[in-house]
Amino acid sequence: MLISVLVAIYFLGIKRGRTTKNVMKSLEEAFKSVSIILLIVAGAGGFKQILTDGGVSKYIGELLAGVEISPLILGWAIAGVIRICVGSATVAGLTAVGIIAPLVQSQGVKPELMVLAIGSGSLICSHLNDGGFWLFKEYFNLSIKETLQTWTVMETIVSIVGLLGVLVLDQFV
Repeated sequence: MLISVLVAIYFLGIKRGRTTKNVMKSLEEAFKSVSIILLIVAGAGGFKQILTDGGVSKYIGELLAGVEISPLILGWAIAGVIRICVGSATVAGLTAVGIIAPLVQSQGVKPELMVLAIGSGSLICSHLNDGGFWLFKEYFNLSIKETLQTWTVMETIVSIVGLLGVLVLDQFV
């Protein structure tokens, strides 16, 4: 990343005749915009690691072993809850895998379908603590309310349709 920033400074700034002060001002504005997103993603990654290292993921997985619900729906729901709490789809997916992995092995669930179910669940209800939410908001110059009405609703629809698709595939595969 550092190399790309230095190349951008040179080719998009200095080589185009912009002053160093002007280039630094542009960098300052860019870093202000992206810093909150980086903090959110880093915090979510730290939370995921705490759950994993503390054994919480394994403990929850053991508790869920006796639940009378499809493991695919369970994986989707776990990823969804984590996504809503943490904000990061990546962290939600990885944490849900750690929790649901014992069920996949013990109940004979097709791992490919579980990947799709967890991936679908990890997309649900993107909101203020999601880096993608802020990227969408900034790129399209929307208010927070408009972003909730568009991005969040769209992500939730994608998640639900994804789960339905996985459940249909489960009937045929």
